[in-house]
Amino acid sequence: MTESGRAARLLVIALILTLVLAACGGGAEAPPAEEAAPAQQAGTAQEAAPAEQAQATAPAEGEAVHEAPMLHEKVLAGELPPLSERIPAEPLVIEPYGEIGQYGGTWHRFDTSTNGNHLVMAMYAYSPVHWVRDGLDKRPGLAKGWDSNEDKTEWTLYFREGTKWSDGEPFTVDDFLFWWEDMVLNPDHPDVPPDYLISGGKMAQVTKIDDYTLKFTFAAPSPLFIDRLAMWPNGLIPANEKLFVPKHYVSQFHPKYNSEYTTFEVMDEKLDWRVNPEAPVLNPWMPVQYEPGSRLILERNPYYYAVDTAGNQLPYIDRVDVTYIESLEVSKLKVTGGEQEFCGRPCRDQPLSELSIFRDAEQTVGLKTDLWDGGGGTGSMVYLNWTHQDPDKRALYHDRNFRLALSHAIDREKVQKTVYFGTGEQTTGTMSPKAIEFNRTPEGQELYRQWRDLAVTYDPDKARELLDAAGAVDQDGDGWRDLPNGKELVLRIDLSATAAANREHSLVLEIIKENWEDVGLQVSINPVPDEQLAVMQDNSEIDVRGGWGVGDGPNFLVFPNWVVPVDNDRWAPLYGAWYKVIGTDKEGTELDKDPLERNPPREEPAQDDPVWKLWEAYNQARIEPDDEKREQLVFDIIRTHIEDGPFFIGTVGNIPTIVAYLDFVGNVPTREQLGTGGFTGPWIMSYFGAVYPEQFYFKSGQ
Repeated sequence: MTESGRAARLLVIALILTLVLAACGGGAEAPPAEEAAPAQQAGTAQEAAPAEQAQATAPAEGEAVHEAPMLHEKVLAGELPPLSERIPAEPLVIEPYGEIGQYGGTWHRFDTSTNGNHLVMAMYAYSPVHWVRDGLDKRPGLAKGWDSNEDKTEWTLYFREGTKWSDGEPFTVDDFLFWWEDMVLNPDHPDVPPDYLISGGKMAQVTKIDDYTLKFTFAAPSPLFIDRLAMWPNGLIPANEKLFVPKHYVSQFHPKYNSEYTTFEVMDEKLDWRVNPEAPVLNPWMPVQYEPGSRLILERNPYYYAVDTAGNQLPYIDRVDVTYIESLEVSKLKVTGGEQEFCGRPCRDQPLSELSIFRDAEQTVGLKTDLWDGGGGTGSMVYLNWTHQDPDKRALYHDRNFRLALSHAIDREKVQKTVYFGTGEQTTGTMSPKAIEFNRTPEGQELYRQWRDLAVTYDPDKARELLDAAGAVDQDGDGWRDLPNGKELVLRIDLSATAAANREHSLVLEIIKENWEDVGLQVSINPVPDEQLAVMQDNSEIDVRGGWGVGDGPNFLVFPNWVVPVDNDRWAPLYGAWYKVIGTDKEGTELDKDPLERNPPREEPAQDDPVWKLWEAYNQARIEPDDEKREQLVFDIIRTHIEDGPFFIGTVGNIPTIVAYLDFVGNVPTREQLGTGGFTGPWIMSYFGAVYPEQFYFKSGQ
């Protein structure tokens, strides 16, 4: 075909695409990576199928090829089927942030997360629904659409016919049903149903409509279902919420399907693609080589279900070469030495004190350094153990005067200048300021300000007065305040060894220690191994926990653990564990045992405890189908934190984080394209998968 002939054909294709999308209610282009899909009817989302794809996926001789050269060579050699047989008829269409990219190159990564979690966070492909523009909206992902009935007790997910696993086997809803029926509902397997598949105290009924349609029926409204599907990469984080597993591969290791196996140990190991290159994936890149604990190499997935707006199959980059390293210091040296093309995680964990070193590398290796918002609501913070094993300390920690005193004793201006270089905003501690609830209405904005400013001022004299009012006074004349009953009072700040090695947390805790000692409180900082700290949390053995930050979102209810104790992993571990077993076969059992002797350790709150108010509002909110009524219930949760808190004590919120990349990397979004300036902090937000690294590319000559 001549050049003019090709141009004429491409023009016809473009016109067809425009007409088809217009007929479907869309514009001439697919939703961009940085923008939300068009607004949908309530409870409904569908994605139009670009007519261009049908033309672009089967190139004739001499026409433009819409796949990577390394794959096209395999097609010509008969080693791969043509592109039209490898991707769905309605692929996920991702509009690049800048321009149509070029194929090729290797993305080198140096990750401090040796379990591969940083890499997983860059892979959003398992998720049926994707948050876009920092959570301002959602769009279809693995699913091409969804709808619900009016009261949101029934949800239907529609998947893309023709989607395939990286080994070429078809993906169908049977891959969900295998996880649900043969793992979650199997009493011998450790996977448990996630809470978003439970409503009204009962697990959802899951119905297979056909190979690409699943219906979920709940006993009570489940308005958060779609948001919850967007909140994780859903490949492996959290480990017990896989959602989709390659049935054709893993069933061979399941005792039900293969009598050679009597346990699930082998099957669960085989499922983990971070350590098993044989495991089929849905991601842009598939593992091909693993060196235990040191290196993982991935290559482009020839069956990846996404294309750009010109019909080119993504990803643009051929390979990802991951080397696991021991520290942020090594990561800094690798990035500033020009050895890593793009660094989101772990660069976002680098303290701002290192920014000048990154900026110096702009001249030497062509590094570009951006600052994207972390989105956190606290910065480095602390919380008191609300369910402390020591009844004397528990009583003091429940005294609001004591917690307000601790907050007013913190010199946040010093923290802001010393640790965060004047960035962020001083805060008593809230959920993310980017949360939808804080930004949709004037009422939400005002509640945010009240919560943020609750006890934010540095006022040592006021702190001393509040400590006196709480009965924490020096009774033995040694210069240190005691418990109200005269016993010695020492605030032991427990933190993980990993957090202790982090410059941000270590500096903040030293300032907090100094400030609290200035008002007469004895303080010790207690780094412990990460595994030990987890056990201490489960058993409510922590005293004051530090070295952490609140950053979840983009709405309160998808992961409420910071504001409502629904698990044992935050500020009220025994109460959270009590809530967690409600509706399970453990509810109402072991009541004759001491709370710490129960399995898991758990305790019911007293009726006048504010945790009951938080539970009541949350229990109503999670089943309220009306958006405005549900938001009012969230406001009730916030008011409880304002009136009875603080339950966690922050320092400086929404800290900017470092993102670095070499100048030849194309399609890295600008801060303005992100939606709200970035949301890199929480695991809930799936950064950096949410900015679609499969549309990154390396410019010619690199």
